[in-house]
Amino acid sequence: MTKPRPKTGERRAVNQPLKIDRLPQSARDAIKVLYDQGRTWKEIEEQSALGFGPDWSKPPYDQGFIDWTTIDSETLDLFPGLRVAKNTLHRWFDLRVRQVRAQVLAESAKARKWAEAFAGKDLPGTNAAVMNAMRDQVFTLMRQVGPGDQAKFLDGLNALSLTLARLQRVELQAKRVEVDSRKLKLLEEREEQQRQQLEAETEGAARKLSKGELTVEDINRLRERVFGLPPVEAPEAARG
Repeated sequence: MTKPRPKTGERRAVNQPLKIDRLPQSARDAIKVLYDQGRTWKEIEEQSALGFGPDWSKPPYDQGFIDWTTIDSETLDLFPGLRVAKNTLHRWFDLRVRQVRAQVLAESAKARKWAEAFAGKDLPGTNAAVMNAMRDQVFTLMRQVGPGDQAKFLDGLNALSLTLARLQRVELQAKRVEVDSRKLKLLEEREEQQRQQLEAETEGAARKLSKGELTVEDINRLRERVFGLPPVEAPEAARG
């Protein structure tokens, strides 16, 4: 039993060459231009049989868009009457243009969605730079690999995403260590200031002691700051 011919919008199981594929690129581009301008397939068929002219894309569309004199004889045999039938135009456009455009949009949306999920939020600066570059390349890479390789490609990217996630954790830990180091440095600076202040007070008390000028207030200041002891009271005679 013969397998039914694919309908409009249906993909072919095997990508076989089409008649229009044998025409020059300029002719294929002209078909897309004329269709996008609103011309019907019947009108494009009729115009394909006209004599070639440089103003084929301009009203009243009285010039042909294919220079049949430059086409090889084998290709000419595919187009009786030197015209492109509307059914041939329709099928070629559906397979080569409409379906490709739809696939590009679908894969572009898929790539954007994947890249957004892959990127996450609040990445450290280095990771963000990597991700910005990857967002620009994901879609291009997906288009370059074949359908059978896309699963492996995505597996590789997912593995890379895990690596970047680990890198993110390492960078966060490094930032915590940096913060802790700054705190430790501040404590060391504070302790150094206190040590210098105690040394100054001790030297001052020693000078007063050598001159017989050491007071109870001086002693209490040393007791409190050096030894952490409570102050002592001055003798009654000294207070009187």
